[in-house]
Amino acid sequence: MALGQLKQEALAVADAMKAAGGSSETIANTGGGSRHRGLPEDLRARFIAVRAELFDRGVYHPVLVRFDSATVPQAPTSEIADELATLAAALTPDEP
Repeated sequence: MALGQLKQEALAVADAMKAAGGSSETIANTGGGSRHRGLPEDLRARFIAVRAELFDRGVYHPVLVRFDSATVPQAPTSEIADELATLAAALTPDEP
């Protein structure tokens, strides 16, 4: 995936996560992983794919890891969406 495509997909996923909401504030205490967020399955999968692509490119963000972490408290969906949008906006697309 080209960087420009990744940027567009990351922004789209962040917007969709903001719109979907999910269980934003109570997720940290469920211990159940990302399926307990109340997000549509396709959106959850899209987020994981975007995050994996970022990781493959060497872009690591500690808040994005807290989407489904079992070792630290999970971040609220709204915080993850905000951080993903900020990170995506900073990506410089490939030259045509």
